[in-house]
Amino acid sequence: DWPFDDGAPPPNQIVEDWINLLKTKFREDPKCCVAVHCVAGLGRAPVLVALALIEGGMKYEDAVQFIRQ
Repeated sequence: DWPFDDGAPPPNQIVEDWINLLKTKFREDPKCCVAVHCVAGLGRAPVLVALALIEGGMKYEDAVQFIRQ
């Protein structure tokens, strides 16, 4: 659990922990799947997914469009 206020950016420590988790999981198994959720699925979870996609090399505009679809 990495709680942060809805409508607020995630704290730096959460971003760092999130990226480190992804790097570890995908290093262990490049075909793994990671699920992300929050109460509404409209703010916090999509922000973390966008960060993961951008960190993986996707342009931020493409990440936002992908998530909105």
